[in-house]
Amino acid sequence: MKELKISTGLGIHALPKENISDFIRAALQAHKDAGFEAADFGMGLLDLSADGWQPIAEQAVIDSKEIGIPFSVCHLPFMPTGVLKDSEQFQRFNEKLMRSLEAAVVVGSEYAVLHPNTTTLPIKQYSRKEQFDQVMEHLSPVVERANQLGVSVVVENMRLVPRMCPTHRFCQYPDELCEVADALGIGVCWDFGHANVSGVRQSEGLAYIGKRLKVIHVNDNVGVDDDHVLPFMGNIDWRDAMHGLALAEFEGVFNFELSAGKAPAAMRKTYIQYVIDSANVLMSYIE
Repeated sequence: MKELKISTGLGIHALPKENISDFIRAALQAHKDAGFEAADFGMGLLDLSADGWQPIAEQAVIDSKEIGIPFSVCHLPFMPTGVLKDSEQFQRFNEKLMRSLEAAVVVGSEYAVLHPNTTTLPIKQYSRKEQFDQVMEHLSPVVERANQLGVSVVVENMRLVPRMCPTHRFCQYPDELCEVADALGIGVCWDFGHANVSGVRQSEGLAYIGKRLKVIHVNDNVGVDDDHVLPFMGNIDWRDAMHGLALAEFEGVFNFELSAGKAPAAMRKTYIQYVIDSANVLMSYIE
């Protein structure tokens, strides 16, 4: 059985967030007690719209080292719908994105996940070259700054947003994702849920990505929307998916990206135990 460190975001714990530093410290301890060995630092924990986030990030690192749960991965902010069409909002988003790279340095994440920020388009409007050029124009300065700071960024596969007509979204397929990653000289994050919505066979996609694979987002859905539910609660073929990890020779953390917010506090302990148990079952499939 493949044994990888099990990780997920701190939001899986139903804890008060009135004081973010207190929340992070309590969540890290809850992580440790539950059996997680690493954490995904969500940049949403910090107000990156201006200065003032640094003391919170610095305290998080102190608590992380003391408790023994490293922030192996973080997820950089991704662009809200419509921002591309508003130059003022786009500038503010980019400033926040650049600050998040500085935050990634502080929290010590091994990898920072970056969205290519593409949109779902009707097939008749879709141009691969135009989408590639747009992604490169936006991400090239981000990657350049990340390299200056010593942050290893990875680009994530995207998923379709359901529409009434045939559509496509750049980076929903492995060849598009790898084209961007190779052009930027960075690695890849594979979101199993995104691949499922986009109709990609997991093992084939991961075999194509190969050694580029640095980060995974483990979650399930029924192939319609990005539900972020627990493994085996959707229709992903997990034996095929885990075979894909073997083909890619993946050695990173076994990192979940889940929507746990709707689970009542009284059920969180059971929910979290399911996450740990499912990780161990899934890792037994990596062959």
